[in-house]
Amino acid sequence: MDKSKIIISDKIPIKEFCKLRESVNFQKLTEEQAERVLAHTAFIITAIYNECYIGLTRILFDYVTDAYITDVIVHPDYQGCGVGGILIQKAIEYLKTNTTPGLKVSCCLYANAGKEAFYQKYGFQKLPNDKYGYGMFIEL
Repeated sequence: MDKSKIIISDKIPIKEFCKLRESVNFQKLTEEQAERVLAHTAFIITAIYNECYIGLTRILFDYVTDAYITDVIVHPDYQGCGVGGILIQKAIEYLKTNTTPGLKVSCCLYANAGKEAFYQKYGFQKLPNDKYGYGMFIEL
């Protein structure tokens, strides 16, 4: 794969979003549900290669103090090729560019088991730690 041929975009058709989610066994969404998800996303970053959507990540952001990176998805055929790193770097760049001057943004994400080291390469820290304590989770 030639990474220089990856096109980064901030859009994705609903059907392509659903296909990418399904390619990595994420919860299946109807097109109506997917449209709602994307409508309530602050920013989306997609990776396109040979006219195919091969990766995406979404950012939920209040544009002042808090952000959440979610749906870090790379199609299985392109995992291990650096696409995930590109998506995370673009997400971090977006957050830094859109931060309120003088304030720090807390950005979190949910790392699947075994993927922690990947995110640590980009500055994310495991919880618990002395500053932030434990991450907490509830599934409703």
